[in-house]
Amino acid sequence: MKIAIHAFGTRGDVQPYLALALELEARGHSVTVSAPRDFRTWIEGYGLTARCFDVDMAELLRRADALGVTRHPILAFRHRATMIDPMIEAILAEGIEGARGADIVIAHPKAQFSATGAEAAGARFVMTAPLPIITPTSDFPMPGVLARNRGRFWNRLSWLPLQFALYPFAKRINTARERLGLPPLEGGRLDYGKLGGRPCLRLTAISPHVIPRPSDWDGRSQMTGYWTLPGDREGLDRALDAFLDSGPPPVYVGFGSMVTRDASRLVDASVTGLARAGLRGVIARGWAALPDRSADHVHFMDGAPHDRLFPRCAAIVHHGGAGTTGAALAAGRPSLIVPFMADQPWWAQRLYEQGLGPAPLSPRRFTARRFAAALKELVGREAFAARCAERARRIAGDSGAARAADLIEADAVSER
Repeated sequence: MKIAIHAFGTRGDVQPYLALALELEARGHSVTVSAPRDFRTWIEGYGLTARCFDVDMAELLRRADALGVTRHPILAFRHRATMIDPMIEAILAEGIEGARGADIVIAHPKAQFSATGAEAAGARFVMTAPLPIITPTSDFPMPGVLARNRGRFWNRLSWLPLQFALYPFAKRINTARERLGLPPLEGGRLDYGKLGGRPCLRLTAISPHVIPRPSDWDGRSQMTGYWTLPGDREGLDRALDAFLDSGPPPVYVGFGSMVTRDASRLVDASVTGLARAGLRGVIARGWAALPDRSADHVHFMDGAPHDRLFPRCAAIVHHGGAGTTGAALAAGRPSLIVPFMADQPWWAQRLYEQGLGPAPLSPRRFTARRFAAALKELVGREAFAARCAERARRIAGDSGAARAADLIEADAVSER
């Protein structure tokens, strides 16, 4: 079958879809991956066919941070003409063009127009996500809206903003649907879980050993386990490998795709906090381009494969993106989450509630003193390490990409 995968977002959004693409190609399917143009070379490095959403995600996040949007998302509407509308047009264009000729379209929820592309192409549609955001539930609040569990009534209510957030795009997509000869959206609104008004298969690429499958999900909503890239393609560079071998396991510190004007302050606090806690550290510059600080107890790097690096670290300090959170858990290492935005506070709360790390530390309160205190708790409490090791053993048996591929193939031959 010809399968189009539409993955939009940062690296943590895109990477699971590469793992799924490789699994599907290994089964004999012809797969094309559409992603922001930052990732084209990376995708093609795995031997996959790549297409592009006409967006540079790193540049978009830098602009968003400069305009204050990452700290105050409501400001996005003030800059809609220069930031939001061009991104929406790019998602719409590739959602339609990238679906042409496909038998199945598999999409990330940020590729919210790909269902229309699938419908126009006469293809099956599978909605997927690297976090539980595509099927409402009362078991926990919607990621990005509330962090703490507020009980079943308020948890369910927290999912309403999803529909309000999509309303501004309904008119634009209906214009495109009319051009494609399709009827307008049912009720004038987008629905993540439907194709042509009918429920579609919905797959969430996290482990049920991390977030149990909600009790009120229907049969077309499934948790598959993490979609993990093969671990034998990329090793650690010599300088990093030498640093890891030169002393006790360090603490990893990295904020992934987060872009912040506070980069210098965060680095200073990290380097000093590690020293005060008597720990070594590996600091990933990431998209924030964290500046180097000369210190014997710290190694700076551009990046490294998490599956190779994290098992050699004592603990993981990160922003709480779904991908990094999953990688830390798969490695059996406790996390200290420094959440910046969106679903990150939600992940921080889930891990804290399960005893897989200490309470999250806000970026605004990230000082050397507070960081040192949090580090001492992070590496000093043996219960964190024990719970994380046990969780990793369970996650290892998931085979998430294979499970997802099984469900996709079964759905392809079922009656619509």
